[in-house]
Amino acid sequence: MATDRRQPTTRVVFEWLRRRGPVVLFAGALAVVVFLGGIQFARTKAFPWELLRSAKITAETLIASRQPAWRSQARPVDLPRDRLEAARIVLRDPSGMADRIVFPGGTGRFAELCPEHPGCIAVEYVGPGQVAHAYPYRPGEIEQAAIVDLPFEFLGDFELANHGYLFAVDTYSNGDLLVVFHYRDAFPYAGGIARIRPDGTPAWYRRDYSHHEPHVAADETVWVPAMRVGQGPLRVDYDAPKQQIAFELPCEKPYVSLVRKIGPDGQLLEEIPVFEKLAASRYRFLLRFNTNPCDPVHVNSVHELGPDAAGPSGIRPGDIVVSLWQLSAFVVLDRDSFDIKTLFRGTFNRQHSVKHLTGSRFVVFDNWGVEAERDGSSRVLVIDLADRSETTVFPGPGTPDDLVAADLFTRLRGVLSVSPDRQKLIVTFLQGWKAFEMEIATGKVLTEFANLHDLSSISDLEVVQFQPAPGPRYVLDP
Repeated sequence: MATDRRQPTTRVVFEWLRRRGPVVLFAGALAVVVFLGGIQFARTKAFPWELLRSAKITAETLIASRQPAWRSQARPVDLPRDRLEAARIVLRDPSGMADRIVFPGGTGRFAELCPEHPGCIAVEYVGPGQVAHAYPYRPGEIEQAAIVDLPFEFLGDFELANHGYLFAVDTYSNGDLLVVFHYRDAFPYAGGIARIRPDGTPAWYRRDYSHHEPHVAADETVWVPAMRVGQGPLRVDYDAPKQQIAFELPCEKPYVSLVRKIGPDGQLLEEIPVFEKLAASRYRFLLRFNTNPCDPVHVNSVHELGPDAAGPSGIRPGDIVVSLWQLSAFVVLDRDSFDIKTLFRGTFNRQHSVKHLTGSRFVVFDNWGVEAERDGSSRVLVIDLADRSETTVFPGPGTPDDLVAADLFTRLRGVLSVSPDRQKLIVTFLQGWKAFEMEIATGKVLTEFANLHDLSSISDLEVVQFQPAPGPRYVLDP
């Protein structure tokens, strides 16, 4: 006989509800209360709303910061010192390495020159294999020298030697270094800025969320990108004669971009609210098109214009040029009011290291922009604001065929360091551990540098003593 597959009778349903109904009703009521309470909780932001929100955002940031792509890259090798130096610097032209050049270091870098320390924080060369000075890395002393100490959130116990890494270096005329640190496994990632004496001891250290590429001006004041951690969403008002438009950047804990001017003694002289200046300018509509509302501007370099600066919009000496990575643009700010004089967007994309050359000419490291004949390589461009022209100088007409064919590319960072006579520059590619000294006019490569360090075969080396010489120099990227 066939099995009875009829639906349960009404009596069976009522019996089930009688037994389980109170539990079902309680669970449903509880869900409604939690839902309505959650709405009111989010609206009033009562305790512990801020604590939970900060924990969530910090956890997301710390997870993102563990990605290695932002970190300075060095290639470990196992070579004796004489072979290591020969592999580290290769002259491609006899006129290469005519200037003193500073190589940034850090933990494990140039350990053969600073064996009593975690490494050298920087090394100055006067020629291939010719070391003028090695700056010992003293992370513990640097931490103790903090004159500004803003709060950070770390994943685990923090030590500068392990969690801090050099992101950029500039030099003072007396041989001191200006060093910017970023932090791993930290919120925010911007670790601060320090002045380091030739013996490696710190003159001062500011844990103030400074980051990326600084610039030491002729009077030894410092310009440096910085940030504050804001409370979002950020609002941008756009008032026009016939319309009023406002939009918000939806992020609860955004990085708000600044530029700071710091005195020789580490004291704050000026703070330029770059985000607010942009949001109040005629270019504010660009903020609609950023790709990261939690970091909508992302200043990654600042450079003071030289004594021969001139150009459209009243550009003059002492103005500053600021690179806006998220917007693929750079701006020139007035040296007194810090208002935006002009903004330039070209064929470059995700640029870094915008530096003033002469007059109205600027040099730019173009990370993602492409040309039809060289699709896939990063470029060095010279931009002339007088006629809005762009000239690709690397790869250029004098660039060796093997480097043109290599399609050198760095997705996340590239750095330019201009020589004291402004005729040459060093271009550094984060990926590939490579840097090249080149003529700006022709793209001719003079020197090739490899970021190589012996991390495995150092033992019983004597401390090598050198002395820095005063005067101009230029630096490689870490």
